[in-house]
Amino acid sequence: MPAATPALAHSPLEPQLQKAGATMVARHGWWVAAHFGSPAGELALCETAVGLADRSDLGKLELRGEPSAVEQLVGQLSGGSVDPGDALLAQGAWWCAVSPGHVLAICDAGETGRVRDAALDAVRWTPGATVTDVTPRFAAIGLLGPRAAEVLDELADSEPPLGEADAPAFDVLRLAAVPAMLLRGAGDRAVALTEAARAGVLWTEIERAGREAGIGHVGADAVSHLSPLAR
Repeated sequence: MPAATPALAHSPLEPQLQKAGATMVARHGWWVAAHFGSPAGELALCETAVGLADRSDLGKLELRGEPSAVEQLVGQLSGGSVDPGDALLAQGAWWCAVSPGHVLAICDAGETGRVRDAALDAVRWTPGATVTDVTPRFAAIGLLGPRAAEVLDELADSEPPLGEADAPAFDVLRLAAVPAMLLRGAGDRAVALTEAARAGVLWTEIERAGREAGIGHVGADAVSHLSPLAR
């Protein structure tokens, strides 16, 4: 008998995507929103205002353990190091430090298997560290465009306001009272992570906060043409 086809993973935001009129397609083992009617128009939105994209298909690996062991593991996998609040793009993933003993690796869906296999191989030789694939646990929401920073400032509970990141940054914070983690690239790209069960609330709050900035829905077709943070 032929091998069974693996079931597609579904985003916790799928109801919101379908309500917004998304055309759904299968990619890299996920059921994703390809577009909302006009990929070209959605790409233009990301260049002039702010696009809102479901990025829950991004791979997410959690590295935990003794700070020295986690530092060694990140070094082996990325060739660099990260301190809390920092984010490093290397070897096909963003390495984001929550604390000295807790780092998240975030990558494109198509890179998840490679990055996970490399991490699981490396951790065998790194006593005091663990690697866990937490991809299904966290939803990821992309904000893409020159007005993304003002939408984030409207949502964040931080003082002073977040503003635009001069360099890649990673924050643990609340967005509209929802616990979240925020990866910001230099410029106008950001990805917010939150527990899957809270994703719908955060999505709705981002839509509300972004109305004056001209926020609109953006699918994977448009996102694929943007920066590595967006992809």
